[in-house]
Amino acid sequence: MLFAAASSYADGGKNRGKDKPISGPKILVEEFKDRNTGCVITYEYYKNSEGRKILHGKYKRQWSLPKDERSKWSGREVITATFVENRLNGVVTINCEKYKWQRKSEFIKGKGRKVTLVPVETYIANNLKLTVKNDTLAGTFNIELGNLKYEAMGKVNEAGEMQGKYTLYRKNATEQTNNPRNIGQDWVIEEQYLCDPEYTYKDAIPKVTEVILGYPGTSRGEQIRIKIPRLRLSISSK
Repeated sequence: MLFAAASSYADGGKNRGKDKPISGPKILVEEFKDRNTGCVITYEYYKNSEGRKILHGKYKRQWSLPKDERSKWSGREVITATFVENRLNGVVTINCEKYKWQRKSEFIKGKGRKVTLVPVETYIANNLKLTVKNDTLAGTFNIELGNLKYEAMGKVNEAGEMQGKYTLYRKNATEQTNNPRNIGQDWVIEEQYLCDPEYTYKDAIPKVTEVILGYPGTSRGEQIRIKIPRLRLSISSK
């Protein structure tokens, strides 16, 4: 289901008057509902000279799914954000309680085989706010989402480069770890980098380069993807 309506102008309509031409593109609002997942996306945009949609203004994405044996995901999620010229800028707010399920089969003596659904990923966020500049995480952050935790100690400069220590943690499955140091730890370090864009010798190549928000059942283009800062390794870490 799609519908659109004129909302405002990019300059807020400040230049409107009887004798003054309207400046700035017309801002439209559109809502899209995925019939298969029930995901609803509402966003503001304008059309450029080539007729292409440019996200510009408020954005909201929400979905809710019951626990079902046919689906790998259940729960709810609401994401609000602001786009400026097709790029995320400002605060992204996340409220969610969603789970990824996996079938577990076990044999119970005297009863036969039993199949249950067990959660393998849990995402719980209550008014979590991420500061984003040009699609990239900004400032300092310590974000826990699902089985990953992203931590920046230091700052992110205007160019989106990390200055300080960046660490990605992964939730520990104690029974699967081969490192004795990890036993009893809730989180273990997946990758860690000491960064300094002013005194660097090369870029790091991290395994995880984005924070992905939204329901994975929809297409890539309908998900929110926030880049981690550029990681330029400090000479002192050699």
